[in-house]
Amino acid sequence: MKNFIYLLLIVAIGFASCRKEPDYDKLSSEFIVSTNLDKTASFGSYKTYYMADTVINLGGTGKDTILNDANAVKLVAAVKSNMASRGYTLVARTAKPDLGLRLGVVKVVNVDVYYPGWWDGYAGWFPYWWGGYYPYYYPWTTVYTYNTGTEILDVYDLKNAKTNGQYRVIWNVAAFGALGSDMGGNLNRGINAINQGFVQSPYFKAN
Repeated sequence: MKNFIYLLLIVAIGFASCRKEPDYDKLSSEFIVSTNLDKTASFGSYKTYYMADTVINLGGTGKDTILNDANAVKLVAAVKSNMASRGYTLVARTAKPDLGLRLGVVKVVNVDVYYPGWWDGYAGWFPYWWGGYYPYYYPWTTVYTYNTGTEILDVYDLKNAKTNGQYRVIWNVAAFGALGSDMGGNLNRGINAINQGFVQSPYFKAN
């Protein structure tokens, strides 16, 4: 019995020492999407909107604060397509639109360090013949990094801004998830998140 327990411990330690980092491309299939609304807003009273063909990089500096590459254009196109399907008309900024839309993204690099320490937190758990009381420790640590992204779409009430003296956010989509190494896959997750935000908000329509 003692030999059997000893063998199990050797196998367990062997698995821990050769543990592979998780495949974040597989873990990050879709973003988590949440929507918020101003319950006092009458969405049917708005007919027109304005949105720039750029995306704000919330974590950027200098010229990197505005994204206007092909991926940014596709994200904006996804928003405009959903707005059109809900009956809203895109107009120029100078045409006094009822709504103003702003899309922003931010990328965060996460660093995790795993250090088992004293018996991986189980001091004294091993049988006495292993000398559980002795300060033995694992001679390795595991360090891995992964990227997460957040996408935020805000809709502002421009129609009533002069009346109440403020630009009020009446609807919001926030999407969050892990980013893979495939930029095309990340773009698709961003577009899917925008679409999902509108799916979750059937009340957001002009008619």
